[in-house]
Amino acid sequence: MGLLALSLTACSSDNEETPQKQIDIELTPTASMVYGEQQSITLPSSVLDASDVQISLDFSLNENVKVNASEFLNDKLSKAVTVNKESGKINVNSGLLYPNSAVSGNGTKLPDSYKITVNVSSVSQNFQGKQTIDFKITPAKLSIKDIESKAVIPVAYVIYGDAANFELEAPQTVSADMSWAIENPSAIGTEVTLNSNVLKFAANAGDPDKKAEKAYDVTPVLLKDNFRVASTTFRVIFIPKIKFFFGTYYPEYDLTIVLNNLHIALSNGYVSAAPAFSPEAYKSSFAINGIKKDGQPFSDTESIFSINEKTGSVSVKKSTSLTAGAYEITVKAITTTGLEFLTTLTLNMANAE
Repeated sequence: MGLLALSLTACSSDNEETPQKQIDIELTPTASMVYGEQQSITLPSSVLDASDVQISLDFSLNENVKVNASEFLNDKLSKAVTVNKESGKINVNSGLLYPNSAVSGNGTKLPDSYKITVNVSSVSQNFQGKQTIDFKITPAKLSIKDIESKAVIPVAYVIYGDAANFELEAPQTVSADMSWAIENPSAIGTEVTLNSNVLKFAANAGDPDKKAEKAYDVTPVLLKDNFRVASTTFRVIFIPKIKFFFGTYYPEYDLTIVLNNLHIALSNGYVSAAPAFSPEAYKSSFAINGIKKDGQPFSDTESIFSINEKTGSVSVKKSTSLTAGAYEITVKAITTTGLEFLTTLTLNMANAE
């Protein structure tokens, strides 16, 4: 019996498997991206050197909330986060997910981050490893076509009477499971509507008398499965019609007297009156936009014509090089809001006698 026991003990020792090594995968523990972006995570060479490496992803650390009528969060994660064994990379397509912490219209809240557990193992090199990465996806920013979007809040100025329609642009293709909405409709009233991706202001928007400035801060959003994936805050400011011409304007009577076709002596110096500009609050600067003589472009190589940038008054230097004719000067006014307006002043020059 003693010999038999010794023999069994020796046999058991020879067949015992070597415990697998636990390795550190050495991935960055946190990552962030803007909704719509794609990102790749490369596994370290210590893992990829194993020809039989097995890589799997586990999403069970996330609360598996229902995100639409037929899918749960982990369904979305399994499609958005995948492994490419040929390249040895984990690919994340945030456009297939949602921004974190988003709350849907029915009150479903998404996790503050997505937890992705990476499992690796190799039989030939006898190792296994595990690491969890916290992914954070933030909402994308919508842009407005033809509106400068670098400012914190993009601004557009609209003159009363002009159409006020603005096309919203998303950072990626708008899919069938997405919809457009205004986040703060009660704060802006019924004057503002959204037709697909076009923000529209009604003809009665702003001041009923169309004399006072009025601003609207609108927050359009793009929803996917009723979760907000992109948004922006857009300010639209309605301003009174700009009166800009050479002559006189009496605002109390809304009376306009145009004096933009004058006769002056040839070769003499001349300084015009400043053009009328109303409302004065929007007056900023003036410039000469172009000159014509008798309907043809005129090249002012001697800088005979100039303008007072602050007042808009046009000056003509005394010169013997000018010949008789009608000189039409186009003047540009730039408002404090960045809008530009053009008007003309025609100086008919002839010999004094």
